[in-house]
Amino acid sequence: MNQLDLQKRLAALGFYRGPLDGLFGGASKAALLAVMTAGPDYPITAMDIAQAAEMLRVEAAKIWAVYDVEATGDAFIDGRPTILFEPHRFSRSTGHRYDQSHPNLSSRVWNRALYPRGQGGRWEQLLAAVALDVDAGFMSASYGAFQVLGENFAVCGAPDPWSFAWRQAQTEGDQLEAFVRFVEGNGLAAPLRRGNWAAFAKCYNGTAFKENSYDTKLASAYARRAK
Repeated sequence: MNQLDLQKRLAALGFYRGPLDGLFGGASKAALLAVMTAGPDYPITAMDIAQAAEMLRVEAAKIWAVYDVEATGDAFIDGRPTILFEPHRFSRSTGHRYDQSHPNLSSRVWNRALYPRGQGGRWEQLLAAVALDVDAGFMSASYGAFQVLGENFAVCGAPDPWSFAWRQAQTEGDQLEAFVRFVEGNGLAAPLRRGNWAAFAKCYNGTAFKENSYDTKLASAYARRAK
């Protein structure tokens, strides 16, 4: 998808009223931010989690553990899905062509210093990345309660990265559905069922999962939820 196509999508949703010129400037960014804030942001319920657990044949407490760790329980902040933009993913998705011109958005290697603390800064990164490359921008962020990376749009049942991101902005139920599809599509139900948190985190969080202690955080969250 290019910037003109995205403008047309935003216009069709009633959020963009400017010229369809493919120039993704201030008006287009404002429209994108507005559509990603519109909601309705419905929260998931214990019944939703129970249904997902039945589908995956895992304990509900294990899904709640992922929910607790990935977005610390905050699926939406200021009406928008909680995100984390990954500059090293954007660099890879764009063939490293923005590493020199946009070093805060594109880095050949993972760099903790490139992660803004607040959601405002992270959304600024995403908007700036989309202005450069729509698909790579949306693919390079993780979204919502379960922080599924946009690169996984296809396995999560979305036709393109934009559609995946937009769905993550609707409800926590949409985010939960993406999680279930991701787990099923990547063979993660078995390690989740066994409580093999290291194997689960290696695929879910990446090979550097131990640097952020994702496996131990998940195990601790599960122990709390299982009580």
